[in-house]
Amino acid sequence: MEIKEKKAVFRWAAIISYVIGFIYIKYMAWGAGVCDVPFLQNRYGIRMLGFAVIFLICTEIFANKVGVTYQSIAEKKNSMYEPIIFVGCIILQSIGLALWNFHDDWEFYQIFLWHFTIIYYVLARTGSLAAGRSGILFIVDCFQGFIAIPITNIFLRIIAIFKREEKPEDAYDVAPKKKNFAKTVFTIVISVFIAFCVCLYAFVQLSEASETFRKVGEKFLEALDEFFTQKFWDYTVENIIYIIASIPVSWFLFSLVGGALNKSMPFITEESFEKETKGCHQLPAYSAYIVIGSVCFLYTLFLGTSIYDFINHKGLFAATAHEASVRAVGSFWSLIRVVLLNFAILAGSCFLSKKALWEEKATRILATVLFVFALGFAILAACNLMGVYIAIFGITPKRILSSWVVMNVIVWCFLMIIRFYKKIPAAQIGIILAAVSFSIVVCFRF
Repeated sequence: MEIKEKKAVFRWAAIISYVIGFIYIKYMAWGAGVCDVPFLQNRYGIRMLGFAVIFLICTEIFANKVGVTYQSIAEKKNSMYEPIIFVGCIILQSIGLALWNFHDDWEFYQIFLWHFTIIYYVLARTGSLAAGRSGILFIVDCFQGFIAIPITNIFLRIIAIFKREEKPEDAYDVAPKKKNFAKTVFTIVISVFIAFCVCLYAFVQLSEASETFRKVGEKFLEALDEFFTQKFWDYTVENIIYIIASIPVSWFLFSLVGGALNKSMPFITEESFEKETKGCHQLPAYSAYIVIGSVCFLYTLFLGTSIYDFINHKGLFAATAHEASVRAVGSFWSLIRVVLLNFAILAGSCFLSKKALWEEKATRILATVLFVFALGFAILAACNLMGVYIAIFGITPKRILSSWVVMNVIVWCFLMIIRFYKKIPAAQIGIILAAVSFSIVVCFRF
C-alpha cells in the first residue's frame, strides 16, 4: 500500500474516531435517561449493541483499508479465527444486554467484560497479540491493550489529521485558485448580510401597510427567537459538553486501533519477552520440589479434614440457607485463591526456573499433583455451590455467575493436566472457552 494512501486512510479514521467517541459518550455511557432518541431512552443494552456494531464495522473497514486483512494475519502465522470468535462474543454479550439489560448483581461484570472483549478483539484483529494468539502471555496482552499501545501512540491522531506532506514546487501554482475561492466565499457572506438588512427594512415598511402581514411576521420572529434562544442554544451547549467529554474516549480508541494497525505487529512480541526474561531463569529443579511439595502436603491435610467433615455431615450438609450460603461462598473464594496460587506457581516456574515444570519427568509429576489438588478443590466447591446450595435453595444471578467461574476453573485444571503430557494450546482454549461461555450465559433470562 502506498504511503500517501495509507496516510489518507489514517486521516479519515482519525476524524471518524471523534464521531465514534461522541456516540459512545452521548448515546451509551452518559446514563439511562439522557439519550434524546425516545426509543433508546432507558434501553442501555440496545445502545451498547448499536455502538458495538458501529465500532466493529469501522474497525474492520479501517483494518482492511490499511492492508491488515485476515489473509495477511494468517500469512504471519497468527490466529485468524480468534478475531471472528471475539466478534461473536461481543455481539452475543450486546444482544444479551439488549434483551434483558443487566442481570441483577452482574452490572459491573457485564460492563467490564464487554469492554475487555472489545479491546482483546482489537489486539487479535490487528495481529498485536504477543504470541500471535491468546495464551500464556495473556497478562502481557492486557498490558499492551490497556496501556502500552494507547500511551505510545498518544499523538498519532494529531499527526494523522494535521501533518501534511511537503508540497512540490508546482503545487504553489494553485495559490491563485485558493484566493479566488476565498474571495467567492467572502462575497457570498457579504451578500447574505446585505440581503438580511434589506429584507428587514422592507418587512418593517410592509408591516405598516398590512396588519395581517405584520402578525404573520411577528409569529415567525417569535418562533425563530424561541428556537435560537432556548432549544437551539440548549441543544448546542449540551452537545458541546458531550464533544469535550468524548475526546479522551475517541483518543483512546484511535490510539489503540490506529496504533496497532500502524505497527501491524505486537508492541511486545513473544521473542522479545523471552529475551528480556532470559536472565530470570535461574532456579534449579529442587526448588520446585521444595515449594510444590510443601503446598501439596498442606493441601493433603486440608482434604483430609474435608473428608472427615463430609463423613460426619459437617462439610456439605447445611441445615439452613444461611449456613449453606456461608459454606458455599467460603468454598468458592477458597477455590479462587487456591487456583490463583497454583497458576502463580506455574507462571513463576516459566519465568524463574531453568526449565518449565512439564519439561522434566519429576517436576511434571509434581505439577500434575498440584493441579489434581486444584481440581479436587474445584469439584468440592461445585458440590457445595451447585449440589447443595442451588439444588436446595434455588438459582440467583450471583449463584449462576459463581457456577460459571467454578465450571471454567474445572475445565482449566483438566486442560493444564493434559498440557503437561501433550502439547496442546491449553491457555488459548481456556481463554476462548471463558469468553464464549460467558457470552452465551448472558443471553439467557434469569
